[in-house]
Amino acid sequence: MSQPGNADQQPEKVEPQHKRADDHGAEHVEDAASIEKSPPPYTYGNLTALAQAAATEKSYTSIQAVRIYWKATVWCLFMCMGALLWGYDSQVGGGLLSVPSFRRDFGFYSGGAGEYILEARWQSAFNSVSSIGGMFGGLSLGYVSDKLGRRGAVAVCCIVSIAGILIQFFTYPHKNAQLVVGKLINGFSLGMYVSGASSYCSEVSPLALRGITTSSVNLWIVLGQLMSNGVIEGTGNWTSAYAYRLPFGLQWIFPVILLIGLPFAPESPWWLVRKGRKDEARKILVRLSDGSSDVDLQLQQIQDTIALEDSYAANATYGDCFRGVNGRRTMIACMVFVLQQAAGVVFVLGYSTYFFELAGFADSNAFRLGVGVTGIGVAGNLINFYTVNRFGRRTMFNWTMFASMIVLFLIGFLAIPSNNQSAKWAMASFTIIYNFIYQLGLGPLGYVIFAEVSSAKLRSKTVGIGILVNSLCGMVMNIVIPYLVTPDEANLGGKVGFIFGGLCAIGTAWGYLYIPETKNRTVDELDTMFERKIAPRKFSSYKMEEEDFPVAEVARS
Repeated sequence: MSQPGNADQQPEKVEPQHKRADDHGAEHVEDAASIEKSPPPYTYGNLTALAQAAATEKSYTSIQAVRIYWKATVWCLFMCMGALLWGYDSQVGGGLLSVPSFRRDFGFYSGGAGEYILEARWQSAFNSVSSIGGMFGGLSLGYVSDKLGRRGAVAVCCIVSIAGILIQFFTYPHKNAQLVVGKLINGFSLGMYVSGASSYCSEVSPLALRGITTSSVNLWIVLGQLMSNGVIEGTGNWTSAYAYRLPFGLQWIFPVILLIGLPFAPESPWWLVRKGRKDEARKILVRLSDGSSDVDLQLQQIQDTIALEDSYAANATYGDCFRGVNGRRTMIACMVFVLQQAAGVVFVLGYSTYFFELAGFADSNAFRLGVGVTGIGVAGNLINFYTVNRFGRRTMFNWTMFASMIVLFLIGFLAIPSNNQSAKWAMASFTIIYNFIYQLGLGPLGYVIFAEVSSAKLRSKTVGIGILVNSLCGMVMNIVIPYLVTPDEANLGGKVGFIFGGLCAIGTAWGYLYIPETKNRTVDELDTMFERKIAPRKFSSYKMEEEDFPVAEVARS
């Protein structure tokens, strides 16, 4: 495959060509225009187009890609907005545990503790039920998205989300079951939001921006967490029911904004091509750039990549996600989220404010520290926009997993002296450091890797399965952690760091063995390397050759 010599110099366009032999054995070269009129054998598998498209995409720097595809960048950020609600919901569950009026209206008064306490079973229910809804939402994305398109799936999310938020807002005191139902319904939409955003970004973004836009899903999640903590800090000391109703009600803003903007958002060109709507796909490709890109080459690349994947496997069912090479890809897509949860993210982010209070901090300090934890996470995520392309996905994911392990062990050791105020502040500091490390690598890169390792044909299904696993692991953690942290249960406090530090050690080893480097690889290149069973640690150095595309010959024969 030819590589451009200078990132600022556009590679010379190579017109797609095919050779054919006449009756006397002589070869003739046909151009793209004649191919359109040729019989089906010439319809797919244009290796020159795939090679030229890959060289063109790899020639762009991130800055150049933003200039050319700024419209695509803006729309990707817009479609990721639903992920904000995922972060908001995950944080508001744990954050409201520190709100006295919430514990009063949904808990009981403990004479021994001298305060209102929310039972551990209801803590687990409130924090895990959204994950249960997210599991079904993520799994349903494949069907809904393939039927209605990426925009249609987001519209369904918005309607379901508004209904779920409505139920939560109008829940009366001690109607705990009603609040659980509202969070379950809203959780369904949250699973679809995150899955749909990841699929959309990976299909609309050019190669140079794919890591940035897919990792922005996590940025929106962190912004949701920050917004949740900020709202709870502002309302947490209110004595009325609006101390928790207002945090619920503010979620309405974002589904409404999405519904207003959806009619103007471009559909995924990959989905349109699969539906046979190539003219519409071409119009979308024209719309997504500034007019300087080779739209015909991009369209040909999409068609040829789809043909390449069709030649590997004709079907595109959920069962195919677990067969052969796609089974390996699905395993990686799921494991990045298992490793996120194993790194203790639910404990650090979901229970940070509550943990600070249990450690002896005043309510005001606990709220501020909770906001600080998520605020520093936003900074880490923004820095990731540079590191994701500079150092790569595999490197950053594995190193931040290792660094998280070190910090978690330090938190565990600091928790051993129970009444040392300096140790408590040190634990709070390491909690903030942990979140910076997590949001620099583990958090955003999970959404990058699981979207990139899936094949284009199975992407919406594989991504949905990944979110299902993410929700399942989150649900388990949300059930277990209250029993580990709550004073009337295990009361481990910061010693939980030993548990998650050990899991991080296992995750670091697994990541080294199985996570591939997907930076600067087009969809067809990744398809080929997975089919060739290239070792994950060799993905970054593997050289693509024409013989790596033998399946394309099948598509023409």
